Amino acid sequence: MSAPKDEPEISLNSEDQVQSESSEKNSTDLLVSGSTWAAIWHMSWPMMVQMLVISLASFVDIWVAGKLGSEVQAALGICNQIWFLMLLLTVALSSGTMALISRFWGARDYSQAVEAGRQSLIFCIIFGVLSTLAGWAAARPLLAMAGANAHVQELGWQYLSIDLLSQLPFTVVWTAHSMFRAIGNSRVPLLNWFFMAVVIIGLDFFLCLGWPQLGVSGIGWAWFGGGLVGMSLNLYLLSKSDLAGSLNLWPAIKAGLTKETKEWIWRILKIGLPTCIQDLAWVMGNFALFLIFAMTKDPTACQAAWTIGFRVEEMLCTLPLHALATSIGTIVGQNLGAKKPERAEATGWQAMKIGLAIEFPTALIMFIFATPIARMMSSDENVVSCTADYFRIVGLSEPLTACWIVLFGALTGAGYTKWPMWIGIICLTVVRLPLAFLLTTKYGLNLGPPGIWLGIAASSSVIGLLAVWRFRSGVWKTQQV
Repeated sequence: MSAPKDEPEISLNSEDQVQSESSEKNSTDLLVSGSTWAAIWHMSWPMMVQMLVISLASFVDIWVAGKLGSEVQAALGICNQIWFLMLLLTVALSSGTMALISRFWGARDYSQAVEAGRQSLIFCIIFGVLSTLAGWAAARPLLAMAGANAHVQELGWQYLSIDLLSQLPFTVVWTAHSMFRAIGNSRVPLLNWFFMAVVIIGLDFFLCLGWPQLGVSGIGWAWFGGGLVGMSLNLYLLSKSDLAGSLNLWPAIKAGLTKETKEWIWRILKIGLPTCIQDLAWVMGNFALFLIFAMTKDPTACQAAWTIGFRVEEMLCTLPLHALATSIGTIVGQNLGAKKPERAEATGWQAMKIGLAIEFPTALIMFIFATPIARMMSSDENVVSCTADYFRIVGLSEPLTACWIVLFGALTGAGYTKWPMWIGIICLTVVRLPLAFLLTTKYGLNLGPPGIWLGIAASSSVIGLLAVWRFRSGVWKTQQV
């Protein structure tokens, strides 16, 4: 792709017409000029609130599962990894979509931004259907691979057989949100998630604890309902935005697999596939951890503790970090498109400082109040003890996890994703798994579950240190998309 001009001429047909004085273009001015702190605030506060809303929905899932029993919590933890595994191509697609559209938008090349959105929506529909079918085919073998007992596997299938229906709507939601954020609009995804969370939480209580008494499958129906609401609202709001032309899919579908379409596929996946592979390493590493859980004295308690610990950590720590990472990715992409690499770097460091300011107190809370928080989520004393150990040990690594997540978000915004992919593969598999195995089992120090938590904390800390080093090098500033 040739370098875009600073002020390219906009040439759009009636379908792709954009209004030059729209709020999205005013957002671009804020992101590429003026105070970098203001730019971060503009993008991050809606994302922060959105992540809190998502956290609340996730928290209710685990709380409701706890009312249904520790085996339900264990099943939910395994199934969430399978669901995310099916969503990996969508994650890849959304990363490429965000990087491309933000770069074009920063360069004022609006016609290319609209076309990138159109191609992304076509791909996301295909991926959503295929991932649902693949999930149904692979769910039972993956549940067995995780080392869960027969009852936990059956509970997992009851949940997944319904929850996988949400793949297509959530694929559309994920892609549309990346399109909105790429043009500097992070308020629409917040609004969308608010309505989705209301539906999910309401259905969780009604279907699982109310008169239908659907058990764990009720949680799957809740997310399917929320996904349908989110997809419908997203498409409506997208039709009112400056990317409305992207919804006209017929010209691209009618043209078929042309040379231009292949080029778009390559552009999007060149950025997104490394992110997909990195996430795949994380998910498969989690499956391997479940095999290590099975080697402990109380595997079900360990599985349930990991599910609780991961979800609470997500709510308190990682979701706010992902909000920052997504926000900074848009800012970095637009500033590189506007030929302002030094401004892009400055916002990356500032976002990392914000992440550290969030993580130090939350890590302290996790350490001090480990047992009371664990007791809120389970009445099983073995699960409570194991979960409290998770909070104390993993909590210590949260500041370096902040460096990892935020700076990797900045690198993704630049389209620089191959190096993070390799670091993720090495640290989340080659480092994490053998270390957890040796610390946990009789073949090493035989520490039990705390050994697994130490392996998780150590590998996350290594990624954080490497992220700081690589971002400081500045090699990502010359990445072409």
